[in-house]
Amino acid sequence: MFIFVAKYYTFMVKHCLVDSHAHLDSVDEKDIETILFNARKNNVLEIISCSTSFHSNIKNLELAQRFDNIKCAIGLYPLDAIELNEDELNQAFTYFKEHINEAVAIGEVGLDKKYCKNEEEFEKQIEIFKRFIKLSKKYDKPLIIHSRYATSEVLKILAQQNAKKVLLHSFTDSTKLMKQAISNNWFVGVGLNVLTDMLVQKRVKEIPLEGILLETDAPIKFNNKIAMPDKIKEIAIKIAELKEISIQEVEEQLLNNYQTLFTT
Repeated sequence: MFIFVAKYYTFMVKHCLVDSHAHLDSVDEKDIETILFNARKNNVLEIISCSTSFHSNIKNLELAQRFDNIKCAIGLYPLDAIELNEDELNQAFTYFKEHINEAVAIGEVGLDKKYCKNEEEFEKQIEIFKRFIKLSKKYDKPLIIHSRYATSEVLKILAQQNAKKVLLHSFTDSTKLMKQAISNNWFVGVGLNVLTDMLVQKRVKEIPLEGILLETDAPIKFNNKIAMPDKIKEIAIKIAELKEISIQEVEEQLLNNYQTLFTT
């Protein structure tokens, strides 16, 4: 019944919100319906649950099958990916190809320099990242990209590999790089930090709304509380305030952005 109501509600609402990056595989299964109900009350009608490990891929695919509101992104977090040997990576990519049609995106994939031990590990991350870009292009699926301490490298590789559909997760550290990404027709993810970080607010104000998608990274801790997808509404309201436009205009453009990346 819950899924039916959510489907009907999605159909009836002209403008709705989407959480483009969460990790619902990390929450207690008994809480899922409550999380979805609270999201729906705040006009957040779809949530993309991103995968990190092999186990999380299995879990997210199961959640997407059970709940129409949850969409699945399959992939490997860069730090998890480098722990696999060549045979294990090949098995993982075979699995991704088998289940690619059940997913709306490939993610969370990319590069992470912060916890990289040496240059050899980083080179391995790059090679795996390139494999995911190739997979994305072959099956026409968007990439949801992690780029901690490696934003410039990520943009360079994406351009070199001629990546087409891209969402850069939590990509708010540089106005210049945000604009560069958007100029390539890629999207940047704006999250909870826009609610409190004045520098992020300034950067978001300076970039076009046409290049933005919203995310919570749920169940991340924010202001000493666990944040869930219903917080997307607060992010949208803040962006409307920063852009000095109505929340309806923000919701309409964000929905258009989401459909452009994930359904066209």
